[in-house]
Amino acid sequence: MANQENTAVETKKKSLLDRVIDLISSVFLPFITLMVAAGILKGIVALLTAANIIVEGHPLYSVFYAMGDAFFYFIPVFLAFTAAKRFGTEPFCAVLVACVLVHPTFVALMEAGEDFSILGLPAKAMTYSSTVIPILLAVYMLKWVEILCKKVIPETVRAILTPPVCLILVIPVTLVVFGPIGLYIGNWVAAGYQWLYGLSPLVAGFVLGALFQVMVVFGFNWGLFPIILNNIAVNGYDTILALIGGSIFSQSGAALAVGIRTRNTQLRSTAVSAAIAAFFGITEPALFGVNIRLKKPMICACIAGGIGGAIAGWFRCQASAFAFPALTTLPVFWTVAFIPFLLSLAVSFVAGFVLTLVIGFDDSAVEEEG
Repeated sequence: MANQENTAVETKKKSLLDRVIDLISSVFLPFITLMVAAGILKGIVALLTAANIIVEGHPLYSVFYAMGDAFFYFIPVFLAFTAAKRFGTEPFCAVLVACVLVHPTFVALMEAGEDFSILGLPAKAMTYSSTVIPILLAVYMLKWVEILCKKVIPETVRAILTPPVCLILVIPVTLVVFGPIGLYIGNWVAAGYQWLYGLSPLVAGFVLGALFQVMVVFGFNWGLFPIILNNIAVNGYDTILALIGGSIFSQSGAALAVGIRTRNTQLRSTAVSAAIAAFFGITEPALFGVNIRLKKPMICACIAGGIGGAIAGWFRCQASAFAFPALTTLPVFWTVAFIPFLLSLAVSFVAGFVLTLVIGFDDSAVEEEG
């Protein structure tokens, strides 16, 4: 009884930020190894394409691309299952909600780009594949809808009627409320970046390099993508991709430091694998499986990413096409200030690694889980 009371007191003492971090970590941890594998596959595909071993448009390319991209495209489905476990709701009903959001018919409606109304309420046309926040909010709402159904629907028909009632209530709210929340915040962030870069590329580089992975955690990074694509279409180059390179490599450095310093075998394996995946531009394993989980490595990575972003901003580094900074996509940045761009990546990696080793972290809770 005493242990249970102490646990309850510790839970109450947790800050809102700690609870959010615990939630995010708990829904991503179950498939971290799968995420690492998918990231490595994406890196291999990019490398083979850059070497002209496989050509875009060829059936072989399509097969390999699907192998590497499927997990990230359908990540709302995976999140629906783990979030349902966390919130204590029916997992298969949650998965069905996610499947609706990535169904081809639904995707075609969203890609048409025209806002519409559902049940008389305005809905935004946006893509839900690869998103995080909308499905988490949807599953949390699903929990309360199921509780309501248990109180209202007779037990004899509850099993049959609860899933359709849940879909009818949750999907419209997701389209009208949850989806636009992430979209609007992302747009505000994008507008803020344009204003900041106009004032000072160095400051913009530091801010974006430091905060980009935080934006990834909450799904706000999607607001920058239309600007990136528009920059490339209009100007033939983009600066945002160059500025976020440091944030990617700093996550790798911090995760590698954790892998070297920790005595927990399971955490070491996860950290080293995540560090390798980050080199291929996939930071989610390092983010959710290592750095956010331990908190201090995340802070170190953000500082290091800001330093690298400032270097890239100072030299006005650019990208000639849309590709996340990674070892396999370096040719994309072979336009302006390529050597300074490489320097920004190296400094970010080393800074993230050294800061994490020096400042350290508390992995006692992870050791108890392991």
